[in-house]
Amino acid sequence: MTERIDILRTPHIATWTPPVGGACATEDRQLFLGRPGEPAVAALAREEEAKRVCARCAVLLECRASALAEANPLGVRGGMTPSERGAVRRRRAYH
Repeated sequence: MTERIDILRTPHIATWTPPVGGACATEDRQLFLGRPGEPAVAALAREEEAKRVCARCAVLLECRASALAEANPLGVRGGMTPSERGAVRRRRAYH
């Protein structure tokens, strides 16, 4: 049995709002945010699935721009993981 996250007790989930018109709006938030203690192999598979949802999204570029502008280190947003967003921010800082 998989453990469910109580979104009211997990602030980063409770405050996350899918973008208007986003493909993610009809998906389970856990697909994008994961869960505490998630095994690495499961997290990678989940992130790839989340990215597939993002890839078909009509507002992908707007969502990505918003995700890169924020310092939120959680979840797949704009088709990018937190580490991918961090890498883009670091590259931009050097240019």
